[in-house]
Amino acid sequence: MIMLIVSMIAVLVILFIIMISFMSKVMKSQVTSATSHLDELAGEYTKKETEVRKQLDDVKRQSQEILSNAQKEVQAQKEALVKEMSEEKAKILAEAHQNADEVIKQADNARLALLAEMNNKIDEKAVVKAVELLSASIPENIRRDLQQVWFEALLNSSYENMDRLNIPAGLNEVKVVSAFALEDSQRRRLKDKLQDKLGFEITLSEEVDQGIIAGLVVSIGSLFLDGSLKFKIEEVARGQQQGS
Repeated sequence: MIMLIVSMIAVLVILFIIMISFMSKVMKSQVTSATSHLDELAGEYTKKETEVRKQLDDVKRQSQEILSNAQKEVQAQKEALVKEMSEEKAKILAEAHQNADEVIKQADNARLALLAEMNNKIDEKAVVKAVELLSASIPENIRRDLQQVWFEALLNSSYENMDRLNIPAGLNEVKVVSAFALEDSQRRRLKDKLQDKLGFEITLSEEVDQGIIAGLVVSIGSLFLDGSLKFKIEEVARGQQQGS
């Protein structure tokens, strides 16, 4: 009986050892399988991590390239804008300078024109004043003698071309301004001369103006024939001023 029990216990011990051995192998197999799976997962994670790092590096590199290109483009735009502003500034300054030169030129032309006008007025007043002084300084008897000589010269040469003048029809009154009152013989000769040249009858309207010094001023309507010594002096004086 005892031997049977001992045999059974030995059998149970052997079975237990076999079970433990089997369980150990099973556990080892499962652990190995799990470890292998974990290694695979670790490998995949490492691979994915490497890919992610690579993608991050690519993104970083692309970002740096984009940033660099953007900075270059901004710099180029800035330089272009600065150049455009410089050109526009130069253009504005050139236009302003040109306008300033034009304004200065116009102002200088206006100044020259004003000076010329003032000089002309001064010269004109000087001529008038000179004629007045000359008229006042020549004695009356000399001016009367000049009147006689001047009258004869006018009558002989100054009215030769009157027949070519276009005198409006109906004008038959001739105004005569003389330095001295005409004598009867002078009046008759002058009237005959004018009628002969004009080709129609006229009436004389006379006026005395000693300011013309000597000679006659004949006017028919708006037509003036200035044969006075005053006009001759003014004409000579203006010619000298223009030639100087």
